[in-house]
Amino acid sequence: MWFEGDSCVLIFLILAQAAASPPDIEISASVRARSLTISKRGDAALTVRTDPEGANIVDVRAPKANGRKTIKNVSATVHAEGRIADPGARTEHASPQ
Repeated sequence: MWFEGDSCVLIFLILAQAAASPPDIEISASVRARSLTISKRGDAALTVRTDPEGANIVDVRAPKANGRKTIKNVSATVHAEGRIADPGARTEHASPQ
């Protein structure tokens, strides 16, 4: 039986997801607040770093302030994953930890 076009792509994606290994480090958080007050203007960032560098993912879902100093009924979710690369594949610029 041969698959063509979109069916082939779909099968490939399903097989790739099944073969993916779970992350070495995983953090998930959901936060709800009645009110959030922003006291200082600026950017916020969340990063995941592994050494040796692997496949790291950060997904933050939160409302934008858009100039507001107070946001009511705030919900935010954060999901972060870190995968540590094979130590045998360490690059020259990476330092041991």
